[in-house]
Amino acid sequence: MSRHYSPKNFFRNASNAFLKRYFTEHGVLLDMDFDALSETKVTPIYAAWLKLPEEVRNEMERDFQDIDALSCESGTQSILDEAAWHGENLAEMFATLESFHAKAFWTFLDRPTYWQGASAFHHADSVPASYWRKRKNLIRAAAKVDDASLRQLENNLSHYFHNKQGRGQNCKVDCYKRGELDYFFAYPEDYAHSSIEWEGKEFRRRSHHPAFEIIFVYSQHEGTLNVFLAGTKKLVPELQSFFVDTILGLELGEHLKDERVYDLALLKQGDMQFNYPPESGITQVAVKKLRLKILGTNERITLEANPTHNGRAVYDLLDKLKTIFTLSQIVITQVGLVVTFAHVPPQVKPATRSFDVCWPNSCSLGNDGRDAVIRKMLADSGIEPREQINP
Repeated sequence: MSRHYSPKNFFRNASNAFLKRYFTEHGVLLDMDFDALSETKVTPIYAAWLKLPEEVRNEMERDFQDIDALSCESGTQSILDEAAWHGENLAEMFATLESFHAKAFWTFLDRPTYWQGASAFHHADSVPASYWRKRKNLIRAAAKVDDASLRQLENNLSHYFHNKQGRGQNCKVDCYKRGELDYFFAYPEDYAHSSIEWEGKEFRRRSHHPAFEIIFVYSQHEGTLNVFLAGTKKLVPELQSFFVDTILGLELGEHLKDERVYDLALLKQGDMQFNYPPESGITQVAVKKLRLKILGTNERITLEANPTHNGRAVYDLLDKLKTIFTLSQIVITQVGLVVTFAHVPPQVKPATRSFDVCWPNSCSLGNDGRDAVIRKMLADSGIEPREQINP
């Protein structure tokens, strides 16, 4: 869930030391004695900031919103991933910083070259999972990330959307490396929009041309391509074809559907032993929801319970159903799981990840970060069948 941003809340969460550095580098609020202020009494800072010229405040507020957006666990991981690509391990440095805001603010000030990539990764991790479309069994060629290939992809996408939908006259593509994955962010020009805005003291209607977004995530190791496009999925096959042709230098072959099937029957008894090593960071896996189909009927039953204080809570409900149905009459078609990770300061409490697995082969998890750790746990536990990787 996204956090509500406001300048005063940002000043309250950001340390005075980082605020002092930021304002000093911008040559403002030089008379403010940040060292004499407590970390939570931000009214003097806020009042002084409000007196700055509007154009200065607007520019600073864009920075504050960007920093605030990455001031979370996912944002921190995105920074670590981008730093790793640059050959730097920031884990020890981040261990000395007391909050997510401190980690994000430090990166913004001291590692500005990491900022754009980390922001892009965090955004990709945050978009709705339902808009991603996966293509597998690609020939595992290396992605071409030279300027000529990126410009060609820009031209192909621009030409496609301009001729098909009357938008996309311009397009920009950025690429980043994240571990074994290649991320490509495309920003074609959208239809012209107009809005009523304040420009200084003038109230007027402004026309502008925003960009819409396409994200390509390619794994050479697995031979897979994930594409994000909000809206209709009908365009995705052609976008996949453009990417494979331009970035991989190949022709897109026949689409092979994922025929793997989740084994949800393992979760019938409530004594399932989930397998995960200590280094995974996982401390507990609990079932919180079961959707059941009664064989020989069109009836479905959903059981849902909070496993926080009783890991078998949903199975206690299932036991009550056994007076009516036997387990042999029941097929599990959906499972809701919650995974708890070890507490890592500055988190106030352990992080959790809730997700659904549906028969035959649907899962709401992503493929990066902790979602990848959870997918490995599902595979090691025999629930998620391992995908065969073609040579």
